[in-house]
Amino acid sequence: MRTKKAKRYDEQIDREIEKAVSKFSEHLMSNSKWVRLIDELVNNSDKIKKLEFKKVQKDHIGELYLTEDTTYGFDYWQNGFEGHNSLGGWLTFKEIEFLFFPRFIDSDEHLEQDLMEIENLIYKVGQFSLDIDENGIKLICYK
Repeated sequence: MRTKKAKRYDEQIDREIEKAVSKFSEHLMSNSKWVRLIDELVNNSDKIKKLEFKKVQKDHIGELYLTEDTTYGFDYWQNGFEGHNSLGGWLTFKEIEFLFFPRFIDSDEHLEQDLMEIENLIYKVGQFSLDIDENGIKLICYK
């Protein structure tokens, strides 16, 4: 059972997200599109070595952790994830401004991920707004 304090906190977070999202003119992702994308990424987690994200309400870049053992199917998976990111806690889909698949995983060891393969996985799911350059693939969720 949730306390009034917990509910107020959640409502405050929702207001912060909505305020940050209102600055964008286009919303490019729906929850169902997110679920299809994340499902494909989890099914091919051996090909995704590093995946970063930015929240709409903060300037921090976090990292998503999706492995073949990532389980979902719970009610919250339809709206976001819990505990699968470097910033900790709940992460709703609507607060993700962009995903970034960097070419270099570790520049010191010259480890790279195959961006062409990742791009093919993304387009297998559907049409997305991508910004691709030599540094990586940026999947844009808001413009």
